Amino acid sequence: MSDSTPPSSLFPDTPPQGENAAASDLGATAIFGVGTDILQISRVVGVMTRTNGRFAERVLGPEELKVYYARQKRSEVRGLAYLCTRFAAKEAVSKAIGLGMRWPMTWRAVQTLNAPSGKPFVAASGELVQWLAERQLSIEISITDEKEYAVAFAIASRNLGNIRNIASEKTQ
Repeated sequence: MSDSTPPSSLFPDTPPQGENAAASDLGATAIFGVGTDILQISRVVGVMTRTNGRFAERVLGPEELKVYYARQKRSEVRGLAYLCTRFAAKEAVSKAIGLGMRWPMTWRAVQTLNAPSGKPFVAASGELVQWLAERQLSIEISITDEKEYAVAFAIASRNLGNIRNIASEKTQ
């Protein structure tokens, strides 16, 4: 699997494929971890000033950077809000999976993108993809911002398989 192709389980709006489709459709999940982060936007303004804008390039992944630059070009305030929500999302995900900012969790290994519906989803890359797959983890993310704050909430969950098979095994 290439670094640029995360498993479909990380994309909530992507229907499961192949032999895992039935188990995923009917499967139970268990929460592996939750994470939340709140960020005061004015603090990021200071960091952006001190780093001459390089902070965005250090923490945003390639797809996030494209959106950031487009939003920043239209409105500096909206560009900054985008940067802050994505930074908060990375922090929330790192807490939900229990790694903090330790390998294989890095700033750029997690991108929060948007499905065509607008729903945010987490796309992992690099070694984090394999780490998540080995633990059968998927991540749901919620992000928001207001004038002074950006907030993210992440839930990492594990698919427990087809609940119907488990129930029928117990009755036989």
